[in-house]
Amino acid sequence: MEINYKKLNPNGFQLLRFIQDVAIRFIIMFGGSSSGKSFSAAQIILIMTLLDGENTLVMRKVGASIEKTIYEDFKVAARLLHIDRLFKFQQNTIKCLLNGAKIDFSGLDNPEKIKGISNYKRILLEELSEFEEIDFKQLRKRLRGKKGQQIIATFNPIKETHWIKKKLFDVEKWHDVPMGVSIGGKDMPIELTTVKSIKMNEPKTILNPRTKEIEEQAPNMVIIQSTYLNNFWVVGSPCGTYGYYDEQCIADFEYDRQHDPDYYNVYALGEWGVIRTGSEFFGSFNRGKHSGEYKYNTSLPIHLSIDCNVLPYISVTYWQADLAINKILRQIDETCAESPNNTARKSAKLVAKRLNEMMYQDKIYLHGDVSTRASNTIDENNRSFLDLFISTLEKEGFDVVDCVGKKNPSVSMSGEFINAIFEEQLPGINISISENCNVSIEDYMSVQKDANGAILKTKVKNKTTLQTYEEHGHLSDTFRYVVCDILKDEFITFSNKRKRNLYARDGAIHFFNPDTECKYTNKVAYLSPNINGRFVLVKGCQCGDKWHITDVAYRETTSTDEIQKEISNYACSPTVIECADVYFPMVRQMREVANYEIRAMRESTDYDKRIAATSDYVKTSLLFNEKMLNDSAEYSQFMASLLDYNKDSDNKEASAVLSGFIAFVVKSFSA
Repeated sequence: MEINYKKLNPNGFQLLRFIQDVAIRFIIMFGGSSSGKSFSAAQIILIMTLLDGENTLVMRKVGASIEKTIYEDFKVAARLLHIDRLFKFQQNTIKCLLNGAKIDFSGLDNPEKIKGISNYKRILLEELSEFEEIDFKQLRKRLRGKKGQQIIATFNPIKETHWIKKKLFDVEKWHDVPMGVSIGGKDMPIELTTVKSIKMNEPKTILNPRTKEIEEQAPNMVIIQSTYLNNFWVVGSPCGTYGYYDEQCIADFEYDRQHDPDYYNVYALGEWGVIRTGSEFFGSFNRGKHSGEYKYNTSLPIHLSIDCNVLPYISVTYWQADLAINKILRQIDETCAESPNNTARKSAKLVAKRLNEMMYQDKIYLHGDVSTRASNTIDENNRSFLDLFISTLEKEGFDVVDCVGKKNPSVSMSGEFINAIFEEQLPGINISISENCNVSIEDYMSVQKDANGAILKTKVKNKTTLQTYEEHGHLSDTFRYVVCDILKDEFITFSNKRKRNLYARDGAIHFFNPDTECKYTNKVAYLSPNINGRFVLVKGCQCGDKWHITDVAYRETTSTDEIQKEISNYACSPTVIECADVYFPMVRQMREVANYEIRAMRESTDYDKRIAATSDYVKTSLLFNEKMLNDSAEYSQFMASLLDYNKDSDNKEASAVLSGFIAFVVKSFSA
């Protein structure tokens, strides 16, 4: 057999080199698009089928995608190598007419297809990143019984938390391999065989189960990384006499380099990364600009921020804040406590171990999700996740300061706040993430924004455990908690000055000072027992020409008995109940026993119209309770609903009731 070297790319030469090495079990070809990985694999497998007469199985995760992709590559490769007459092309099979060897094509839609693959010498996994880790594990176990059997895989790298990187690449020790290739005893020109990189794993020691002797296993895995610059049918051959210079393809990559560096990094340079969609929650986070090498600063305390969701892991991020002159926040580390360490105690022990490695001896300031305070029914004493986490750290010798708040910050507002910091809209505040926080960075770059500006937590299902969980967003939550805690004053100021809000006057919502003695002339409680599934009440007191919103109720609707009790707690005269006819019997019953005035009004038929009509009154005549905003979860939730209102959103409960309150007081108390 003679091979015309002008038919092959560097990927083809390297694959031909390693596919003939019986010690190599795994050949992984990855890198940028247009680097010729799949086409080179088709060429070399066709050549090897002629050479050794062995069978090959070509697989994609989804079988329906085979005919128009990798199967077509084999047909074109055979034609360009001028060997198509030596093969018979049938549906899902290519048969060699010289020796009877076959190349079968199959999808892995059904894991049962993994069985019975021992008859194949080679398996080609096209787009390995689409396969599950369990698929790869099963293939490794099932491919046995022949000397020199190999698994060849091609893929474009994506997120750094993908199982290929975590469970295949990162568990091995690697060394670089020279690029030189010899064919038939002849050394090929190095410029024809050079790719971006070639790495081989280190030898291992294994126990021979028959002889019980310790043996050295030769390196069995090679990684070939390539880019479009290694494809002679994109950039032309080094000598310029063959291949093809694709000006449009190169111009397209150059456009991405200038305008979408994240996309260019993955699809052109073949590096691990995240492809951004434009709808990210932290859309202003730029890895190149906002990350770097940030190590533990011994002069600053460490702030920990936790999220107690156990799947896919318990999330803990490590922060330091330098507030001496400007406000500089740095994330210096992360702990993602996967099973079996995804419990309060075990995750805390992992954190303690990491802190000890830093030789940290100062106080720990602990931030996190309010839900960590909830009672834990698993614990015999019903202690919360937070209690267990703190007590474990204290047993490990650390002094912990509990900084977990009474309420979580508004998701959408905290996202806007952090994005504004990244965009340098808030002078003197800076946030950076250490490059060693790979999982965090991937989360910050991947997590998407839903229609209301909150985090879109897409659920996935583990095919082994059958457990469903939210893949992204937990580390992003820890990010929000700690930033909004450390920069509490700045966050409140930012929240109150959202210019896009319907009610802001001069760019801000205005407050009265509750510590100042006020002379109130009129008081009104206005409520809806059920608006969009919530009981919402506004209590306002007139002070001169202003109305102070002194108190609110904002909670899930319960029974009419509970609603009556809640209304009675405010005991304000008059109390105005805006409701559907079904609540009128409740109103009559309350009137019989109440010692204050209770009025009933039918529900508005057009909340948006009433909200629009009363919005100016909010700007000119209403003041809110800043102390309650900071101390009351309900008041904070009410204000978040109020500030998040727009007529296209379902989040209008607070605005609807407040507009009813305004309409009533204007009609009843205006001169």
